[in-house]
Amino acid sequence: MNDSPPGAADSASRLETVAQLRAQLNDVLAEAETLWNASPPLHPAARRSFANRAAISFRGHLTMDPAEGYALLRDRFAALGYTPVLHSQDGYEIVTALPIVFQAVGNERWWINLILFVMTVGTTTLVGAFLEQGGFSLEILMRFLREPLLILKGIPASLTIMGILGIHELAHYIAARSHGLDSSLPYFIPIPFGLVGTMGAIIRMRKPFENRNSLFDVGAAGPLAGILVALPLFFVGLMVSEALPPQPEGMPLGTPLLLRWMEELVYVLRDIPQEYEIYVNSWTFTAWFAVFVSGLNLLPIGQLDGGHVAYAVLGSRTRIVSTVVLGIISILGVLLWPGWYVWMTFIFMSGWLHPPPLNTLEPLSKGRKILGIVVFVLMVLLFTPTPFPGMRV
Repeated sequence: MNDSPPGAADSASRLETVAQLRAQLNDVLAEAETLWNASPPLHPAARRSFANRAAISFRGHLTMDPAEGYALLRDRFAALGYTPVLHSQDGYEIVTALPIVFQAVGNERWWINLILFVMTVGTTTLVGAFLEQGGFSLEILMRFLREPLLILKGIPASLTIMGILGIHELAHYIAARSHGLDSSLPYFIPIPFGLVGTMGAIIRMRKPFENRNSLFDVGAAGPLAGILVALPLFFVGLMVSEALPPQPEGMPLGTPLLLRWMEELVYVLRDIPQEYEIYVNSWTFTAWFAVFVSGLNLLPIGQLDGGHVAYAVLGSRTRIVSTVVLGIISILGVLLWPGWYVWMTFIFMSGWLHPPPLNTLEPLSKGRKILGIVVFVLMVLLFTPTPFPGMRV
């Protein structure tokens, strides 16, 4: 009896797999040759999902449109337990077969989303009620204990922030589903304190973005939808909020360019004396806060929505833009507002470099490139260097 040398069976199995994958490339990748030990351009977390199995790469020249070719390879590779990654290098198109198929998750535990939503309605109502009474203090807490129905005064603020957040996340969800991406329902994050009673909401993407177009649509849909709701609410709030001479207990709010223009228009429409200040109510403040956070979220960095849009438009050049923006933020943290360091911590924890989509060769559509310019202009108009002037260093 002849014993096979150690690893011979594994080598034979790998060669068989390579041959099966190559057979799927015949009409897609001309002059395909195998690249041993190639490393595909993936986020480290994606590599960890198949750490015990090697990816297999081939290089050659595409014989068809990248979108059409990728669609063919996606279906063919899935039958073999692989997912294709398509990119270019040194004048060649590279097809990498990842030993994983991203499956949709069934039986999603929607009740968790519902519980978090109800809890967030509660915390935003509570915080809104405190804001309506003038802020957080022991005296106001005792007032709530004596008159518990006062908490109902926080409902307008809760409806405002939950409406804006809900529209934002719903737009993300619809855009993801329209591209066949496996996306969770929104997870709202309640906190019984803070400025608005919530840290926002997230949706989980359980499948990598397939191309730049899907990346752009999901990234841009949320903030654009949320801003379209937040801006009219803020304008209406300015129209109904009190205008008074400067009050010593007032907390000044930073005003980005777009909101400054809206404020100047309100001064004209309401014939408010220039020496007066507008003191916003609780729900107008939450609309302002939503606009402020939307401006931050549009920054072209990492996993922020602006990072998705930037990578879809600029590709790997986004690294340069992200580095410059992080440098600016760090300077602003020293000179103007220390809260920028909180945002930098969040950015680094979530990853400041954006991973590429599975198919980097499919170009971004012309219409999306134009909309990308609109998103960039909107980011500039909504950016607030000093959101809370009273908290300057």
